[in-house]
Amino acid sequence: MLRRGPGSGLTLQEPLPAGIEADAPDSSHHLLRSAYSLAANTGVTSLLGMAFWLVAARLFSSEQVGRDTVLISVMIELSTLCQLNLNNGIVRFLPDLGEGSDRAVGAAYAISALFALFVGTAFVVIAPAMSDELAFLGDSPGLQVCFVAALVLWGVFALQDAVLTATHHATWIPLENGVFGLLKLAALPALLAVGVGNGIFAAWVLPMALLVLPVNWFIFRRAIPRQLAGRGSAPSTLSRLGRRRVVSFLAQDYAAAVFTQATLTLLPLLVIAILGAEASAFFGIPFMIVVAFDTLAYSTSTSLVVEGALAGTSLQPLVRLFVHRVLALLVPVGIALIVLAPLVLLPFGREYAENGTAVLRLLLCASLLRAGIALFSAVARIGGRGGRLAAVEFTLLVLALGLATPLAHAHGIEGVAAAWLAANAVVFLAVLPFLWKLVR
Repeated sequence: MLRRGPGSGLTLQEPLPAGIEADAPDSSHHLLRSAYSLAANTGVTSLLGMAFWLVAARLFSSEQVGRDTVLISVMIELSTLCQLNLNNGIVRFLPDLGEGSDRAVGAAYAISALFALFVGTAFVVIAPAMSDELAFLGDSPGLQVCFVAALVLWGVFALQDAVLTATHHATWIPLENGVFGLLKLAALPALLAVGVGNGIFAAWVLPMALLVLPVNWFIFRRAIPRQLAGRGSAPSTLSRLGRRRVVSFLAQDYAAAVFTQATLTLLPLLVIAILGAEASAFFGIPFMIVVAFDTLAYSTSTSLVVEGALAGTSLQPLVRLFVHRVLALLVPVGIALIVLAPLVLLPFGREYAENGTAVLRLLLCASLLRAGIALFSAVARIGGRGGRLAAVEFTLLVLALGLATPLAHAHGIEGVAAAWLAANAVVFLAVLPFLWKLVR
């Protein structure tokens, strides 16, 4: 069960203080409903995202696609850093925060927005002078302002999903992102018809701006009040641990998120640096597919974090339920993708199927292991073990890049995929004893 450990946050030992006992059937119901909703959201987002880029490629010139792809990719990458990993903080501490939840959410939005305003302004001023590919950004003050505003809004757009999950309203997330995806698709031909510059970027940003207001009206007027109404009078995790420990945990968790993002960003860059652009394409498409598949495990595990934060009973039943009813479903899907790897890649072209099949299969084998790592991360987050999270992700970063460099020279993109598999295998074996003890 959960208790405060000496100087280290929460551990899985003794019960929480009286008054916050979670009803096991309710916890199980919320856990599965949230997990399946988040899995559905991943599928909806991936399918509509692929459709968006296919339509954009058909309607706009390759130059326009290239420029706006850079803008959108940079916006998302910078926003991930500017959010300061507050999404995980919201999922972990908001469920039992009680009074002041609305102020805490508003503060998270404000902190993310201020960082985004500073980072975005610096980027639009400095990047055009540093990169020829981004020189066009410096030629349009209007585009610069729009980019900074989009960066600020994207942070809120991302954090609001964490709030919905933390308040047991994850079922709205696939609907929200489904509407977002459909509006993006509808905006493409409309913006092309009226001749809007950077139409692809605008088609991404305008629907987001439209959805932020109604979603947050629901959050502050419905979701948070309902969460408060169903909560007892027990002290929150934040009040029990104190702000100092919580800030320390959030800093460690943020470091883990930075290491994760660095790994996913640097590995494709390493491929293009060593093996060239063509090999990068044959590696990049399978890697993109696998990252989307990995998102299933990592996104659904947030439902376990929410229920674990509320659980006054033993965490083990929730973990077992999550393993048997959620993660276990990913195994046959992963195996099917491994078997059907050539067919999965065929829509991208015969060359991708011929050159990327082995890569995709190796990466998918790693994904089956990463489901266990995602479970470990969720349990560590529940227990306030930010140091363990950072250590796992840093180890994965060092192993993946350290092995990928020599294996890329020796075996090409298959060597890089094998390095990714080996790095994840080492980390999985390291956390396996803890997981086995928890689940058995």
